[in-house]
Amino acid sequence: MIIDAKDSVLGRMATQAAKAALSGEQVIIVNASDAVIIGSKNDIVDRYFQRIHVGSTSKGPFHSRTVIGLVKRTIRGMVKRKSVRGMEAMRHITVYEGTPDDLKDKPKEEIAKVRSDRPVHKVKIGELSNILKTKQI
Repeated sequence: MIIDAKDSVLGRMATQAAKAALSGEQVIIVNASDAVIIGSKNDIVDRYFQRIHVGSTSKGPFHSRTVIGLVKRTIRGMVKRKSVRGMEAMRHITVYEGTPDDLKDKPKEEIAKVRSDRPVHKVKIGELSNILKTKQI
């Protein structure tokens, strides 16, 4: 299953990916940097920034600031990752920021697109990643 994440709502796309991976299907997510989180930009950035700065730098918990890490962490939260079945499911998931050359011609599924008929407050994952990488305490 190849999922095109462009303008997809992150949580809804992640549930579909987690279900497919748990059923044993290979899941590839392309254009992950174009997935969106619905809500106020300031609220979303503050929530992720607080989550990243919990704990210590030596003991964790460690949160990724990359696009691929943010998407995989969202999917991981929907899978029992400490069970054998959950670990196997996470091995079935591959995430790409863009579209690799070998996947450009293959058919892709579009899941949970954002409505374009009215304005919606949203933040793209690529933009959130750039903010988290550059913002300091």
